[in-house]
Amino acid sequence: MKQNGVLVLGVALSAILMAWALQGLHLEEIIGALEGLQLPWLLAGALFYFVAVILRTWRWGILLHTLQSTGFRERFVALTIGYMGNNLYPARAGELLRAYVLQRRCGISMGAALGTIVVERVLDGLMVVFLAMAALLFFPLPASLRLVVIVGGGIFGGAFLGLLGVARSAAKLHDLLERLSGRWSGFWVRRAIAFVSRFLNGLTVLQRPAAALTVGGLTGLIWLAEAGTYWLVMRAFPFQASFVSLLVMTATVNLATALPSAPGYVGIFEAPGIAVLRAFGIPASAAFAYTLILHLILWLPITLLGLSLFLREGLRGIPHRADVSTPSST
Repeated sequence: MKQNGVLVLGVALSAILMAWALQGLHLEEIIGALEGLQLPWLLAGALFYFVAVILRTWRWGILLHTLQSTGFRERFVALTIGYMGNNLYPARAGELLRAYVLQRRCGISMGAALGTIVVERVLDGLMVVFLAMAALLFFPLPASLRLVVIVGGGIFGGAFLGLLGVARSAAKLHDLLERLSGRWSGFWVRRAIAFVSRFLNGLTVLQRPAAALTVGGLTGLIWLAEAGTYWLVMRAFPFQASFVSLLVMTATVNLATALPSAPGYVGIFEAPGIAVLRAFGIPASAAFAYTLILHLILWLPITLLGLSLFLREGLRGIPHRADVSTPSST
């Protein structure tokens, strides 16, 4: 019931934001904004997006290395399938699918893999907030968008500090979990405690400053590559926006996708992207056309590749909750 409620909320929010994005627009204006679209630039943007995917695969390897050495191919397959899941399932269920595929391929427990994914997501959130704040030094955004950046900074900053605190106290928390496991002998209680223990193992990288700095540097490169994709797609259109505006758009859109939404982030992606571009002087019809095409470029190739790998893996869907704490070799 709770999952259905989140899905209904996400679909409603997506519908509201898409209606706002379409407000006052006419089909002929959107078609006019798409005239003269240069397909080679779109192809370049679609291919360049995979630079960020490769960097993410590399970064995940560093996060996982404290648990177990993994092959690039195994991580790439798991990550791509996970992104496909995020694009097709609600509530970022693809993260669970990614951890499940990694467990099947490498034997790393889902709990530990999910710990590394949480670290990834928090670092991503911090980085996009940093990029947005850096860009705001050059151009002041409307109050509503500034509020998104400030709130996002508070949420992800607090989450990062919380993870650091948990990682530093991991030994004490493991001892506590062992004591609880000795007192409570219920099957599901033991499984839950084992899952939390493995999740703590996934935060180990935060205890190693050199590895954490490397991960932070790669996170910066990942988001510059993401912004580079935005810029390449923009080159396909007859109008142009500054790279600073696209940095702000990259940050704002990705902060917004943390909200509940319909599968594929419909509306959640378009509305803040259009708001940023309009704040930088791009006409509404052109902003909508660009944001819609950009969303398609970011969504379609990785989804098709992930779906192909998903079928090759012989998977049938998102693992059940009971599978999350299945014991493994890690």
